Parts: sequence; C-alpha cells; structure tokens
Amino acid sequence: VVEWSLGVELGFLIVASHIVQFSESGTRFDYREEGGQDVLFPFFRLSTDLKFNGRHILVFLYQPLKLTGETVLSEDVVFDGVRFPAETPLNSVYGFPFWRISYAYDFLRRKGDEVSLGFGLQIRNATITFTSADGTLRADRRDVGPVPLIKFRGRWGFDSGVWWGTEIDGIYAPVSGINGSDERIVGALLDASLRVGYDFTERVSGFFNIRYLGGGAEGTSSDPTPPSDGFTKNWLHFVTLSIGVELRVVD
Repeated sequence: VVEWSLGVELGFLIVASHIVQFSESGTRFDYREEGGQDVLFPFFRLSTDLKFNGRHILVFLYQPLKLTGETVLSEDVVFDGVRFPAETPLNSVYGFPFWRISYAYDFLRRKGDEVSLGFGLQIRNATITFTSADGTLRADRRDVGPVPLIKFRGRWGFDSGVWWGTEIDGIYAPVSGINGSDERIVGALLDASLRVGYDFTERVSGFFNIRYLGGGAEGTSSDPTPPSDGFTKNWLHFVTLSIGVELRVVD
C-alpha cells in the first residue's frame, strides 16, 4: 500500500532576531533594527510525502525564503571590507531557499496517528547582498551546500476529526565534521512546527501551523574570496504563522 500526500502552507514570517557579520573587522549588523526586517514577510511552503506499507516515509520539501530591506544607515557599516557611510540609503537581500529530502520510520503504524524518526539532507542556496541605492557600493556572499538533519514527526487524531501534530528537523555540528574539510565553522539549523488540523474527508485536511525556523553559522572559511578574510557570523530566529491544506491519495 502506498499513500501519497501533498501539503501547501501560506502565511507570513516574523523576524524575531537576525544578526550578520562578514570579516573579523566587519560590522555586527542587526537586520531587524538596522536593515528594515521589522515587517511581516510572505511565507510559502510546498511538500509531498510517499508512505510505503504504513511505515516507511519519504518527504520532499521546497521552502522559498527571500527577505528584502530598504533603510538609511544611521552609522557607518562595513561588510567584507566595503564601507557604507552613515546616511547611505541601503538595500539588502537575504535569500535562503532550500530543498530537503527526508526518510522516516513510523513506529505506530496506526491509521490517523504517527510517531516517526529519521534523517534528511537539505540543500541550501544562500545569496546575501548589500547595495547602496545608487548602485555604487555592493557587498555580497553566495553559498550552496548540503546540510544533514535528524527528523522527528508526530500526529495524533481524535474521533471528531480534529488532530494535532509536530515536525522537527535539526542539527548542530562543526562543518568539518560534516564534510571533512578543515574549516573552523560551527553551524546549526532547527525547523520545528506545531499544528492543529481537521480532517474534512479521508483525503482532505486543513490546518493552522506555527513554526520556528532558526540557525546559522559562525567561523572562518579556509578558502576566502578577497577582500573577505573568510569570517562569517550569521544567526537568525524566525517565526511563521500559516494555514495549510493536505491532499491524500491511497493506492
């Protein structure tokens, strides 16, 4: 027996905290206080599951994530040796979309309920830019790479059709321990959600979801691109509120 499901979420994202620093001599920049991220951003997520024999689960996820900001600097800031003077109109883009594939094993094998544990692999696709409004000053960082994760997922239903669930993907590890490099960087990611839903039919569910999405990295790359010295500090804490729908097909 194979069960296929498609889930879609739509809502908004709140930046609780977001700090970045590029190069040891660079500015510790607060996106929320200084970069225009003190507003709500649109949030969208698309996922699909395949469940085999009631126990084995494959999850495919696409998460677009792009935050933009427009502000006028109150003081000088420096990113990778590029100085943006006070009173400069600054445009920023923080793009961090990712793709994720996960496997989990359901220990309950009970219709409507689930307690599963597994692992996943996430591909990050980061683009971080700072540009003066007149285009004369620009600093940017780009990075593509794999992030292994541990996964937990649970779902518990009631006879009324109401159910609640949680999904947690995360890791905390040195980059060298993941990819075998000598880079002195520590990275972390936590994607944790809590949702309440209702089964309208056996095939259609609706839900409300609150999610914490956080993590980042700190350390020095062994192969920096001048004028950067390779140092990065990037920690973020986001909260999302969304509504969603889940469609299921059983073959």
